[in-house]
Amino acid sequence: MDNVENGMYFPKQIPYLLDKEFKKYIEYTEYNLKELEDYCMCIWEMKSKQRLDKNISNQILPDACIDIVIDFVNHTICFAGFSKETEDFQLSQKIDYMGVRLKPGSFYSFFQIDADKIMDQMIPFSEIEKDFNLAEILSLNHTPKRIECLKKYLLKKIESKPKKDFVAIVNELYRNPNEQNVIKIAEKLGYNERQLFRVFKKNYGVSPKVLLNIVRLHLCLTLLLEQNINLVDIAMQCGFYDQSHFIKEIKRYTGISPLKLMQQYQA
Repeated sequence: MDNVENGMYFPKQIPYLLDKEFKKYIEYTEYNLKELEDYCMCIWEMKSKQRLDKNISNQILPDACIDIVIDFVNHTICFAGFSKETEDFQLSQKIDYMGVRLKPGSFYSFFQIDADKIMDQMIPFSEIEKDFNLAEILSLNHTPKRIECLKKYLLKKIESKPKKDFVAIVNELYRNPNEQNVIKIAEKLGYNERQLFRVFKKNYGVSPKVLLNIVRLHLCLTLLLEQNINLVDIAMQCGFYDQSHFIKEIKRYTGISPLKLMQQYQA
């Protein structure tokens, strides 16, 4: 799916796309379910192909999403989100995870709990979800049954028709990040800058400036990896004020330059 053309924010996570060692030992799959697409990016699964005899790096880029993360090996379910820096998780021994990547804005819509209470930490599922016990999923061994269990839970949440206005705002930012800044966003939404900061922290767990940087980052990665566009045009389209700033930001989050990123993806 070309998420640039359809204007839908869909963050790129690098390791399963580019890291040869990651792909050698870890199987990562994303499942897109039409019934859930208003609130969820995907249901994802990550499994080791064999028992790992060494640590494998799993670098997670900030994406302003909050995930439900199920660890079938250690029998835990939690909420987790990352907003500021690329997080490096070391995978070892046996890996068997499944998760739901909620769209930015969905967590608050579902639970009426400020997203900044979750962002950049891991909170047990039962501390947030008081109405539904998801523990039954831990006894399921097959992917289709696990997905069905998660789908059933999520459709129950969606039944109450939670608001999705703030989910739509992220897509708007993604479509035109080069025309956006905090002042313009505040004016468009009818807030002053202080109010906008509070509203964004509540709905997304991050400030307007951080969210805009995250959206720009992932649009850059999508254009780099999926479109035949030169680096100067990508920098301009994503709202970076010059090419050196663009290169610096991509390198900061991915560890390599945009040009190397493109070359590695095409190799």
